[in-house]
Amino acid sequence: MKKITLLFLAIRLITMAATTTKSVASVTKNKISNINFMDSKYKACIDACNACAASCKKCESMCVKSNDPKMARCIQLCRESVATCTASSKLMSLNSDSVKEMCAVCANVCDTCASECEKMTADHCKKCATDCRKTAKLCRTM
Repeated sequence: MKKITLLFLAIRLITMAATTTKSVASVTKNKISNINFMDSKYKACIDACNACAASCKKCESMCVKSNDPKMARCIQLCRESVATCTASSKLMSLNSDSVKEMCAVCANVCDTCASECEKMTADHCKKCATDCRKTAKLCRTM
């Protein structure tokens, strides 16, 4: 008798879990479909932020490999640009209320990074500076 009761209890728990999972999945799917993660008004700026982050990562990596103490400021600013570009891109993709403030910070950091990278002669620094300037310009329009 105990075995049958336990069997029915197990079946009931499995049934409850299966229907609960379906309900949660259904609600989650509906919520996600109602959210426009890539709002078209942000697309150009998101793309610029992502490209800038990639350029800054490459610039940072190359400058670190050079073992030149004069590159310390460039390395630091590239790291800051990566952080602010990534944060800005993420907030825009979430259509956050904080986009304007984060993009303003990103624009300032990118301009500072660009100014430093423009002083350098390496191609990766020049590319980083160009991408930072483009991103700063677009971030200021947010």
